[in-house]
Amino acid sequence: MNEKSKNDEELARNEETLARLFRIAGSRDEIPVDIELRVYERVLKDWKSGTETPDGARVYDLVQRSWKKQAARSRAARWMLPIAVAASAVFVAVLMTQPVEVPRVEVGTVAKVVSPATGGSAFALGDKIHVGMTIETSEDQGLSFLLARNESLRLDENSQLRVDDGDRFTLLRGRVYADTGEFVYRDGGLRIDTVFGAVTDIGTQFAVALQDDVLDVAVREGRVDVRRDSDKYIAMSGERLTLAQEGDAVIDPLALIDDYWSWTTELAPTFDIEGKSVLEFLKWAARESGRILFFEDSELRMTAMRTDLHGSIVDFTPLEAVESVLATTAFRYRVESDRIVIGR
Repeated sequence: MNEKSKNDEELARNEETLARLFRIAGSRDEIPVDIELRVYERVLKDWKSGTETPDGARVYDLVQRSWKKQAARSRAARWMLPIAVAASAVFVAVLMTQPVEVPRVEVGTVAKVVSPATGGSAFALGDKIHVGMTIETSEDQGLSFLLARNESLRLDENSQLRVDDGDRFTLLRGRVYADTGEFVYRDGGLRIDTVFGAVTDIGTQFAVALQDDVLDVAVREGRVDVRRDSDKYIAMSGERLTLAQEGDAVIDPLALIDDYWSWTTELAPTFDIEGKSVLEFLKWAARESGRILFFEDSELRMTAMRTDLHGSIVDFTPLEAVESVLATTAFRYRVESDRIVIGR
């Protein structure tokens, strides 16, 4: 092998070694221009003094190209990072400026509206009640609505009620009546919060009122628990509990057919008699009027269970409906104190 061949082989190995070293070293920060110029001048001078062959120039060119290539990559990376961050910020800003539509949670439907001939009401029959609403009534207005489990809530005139959840409400002023159905002592009840404390039902009919800085809770059926801080009070059917801001609760008797309940009867959701039995209808009327349903004999009860009704009792109070419906049947009735007696 002549001298030229040896040089070529050595230069090839050097090029391969340098390339491998550059790959192993990876990317580096861009070389400052002043340093690159000084290195360039020094290497060029030494290189020319050591070899003037084209091969020598090719080795230097390889070194210079590698430096420039790595510097270009570093510059591109530094430019792309702020661009990417800016683009992400713009994307986030666009998302944040888009209106976020929060689904409204429906908890009930308006079942009855009572309002004067002039002025009207903000609600109509069939309107939906949603979480977050504040329902308000003014003079001579009343409203009732049915919840998901067919519980009835009735708001008296000059009252304000906030819907916090499907079974949780806050009475801000006035009076509200709740009928949670015939499932006495059910597990988990309706809750009415007030500034005086929380009122929770245990399967019942009850009214909660705020008047003259006093919490007034009347129970028609079942039981309610009243909690204020660490204190707990219980009111049972036929009792009326009053609780002032200072002092303990006072409990007095309240008859189930007292005039106190008359406003709740006016707001009772209309019972759909179409296809219902006479027995179902009479049980509804008795419960709404606070009375016990009594049949003179068991055969009459069985007949009432097998007899279906048709028509409508819209705009009738429960007792008015009994008189109207039974007038078209063979049944007769009379009211005796706290009972509705059904005979022939």
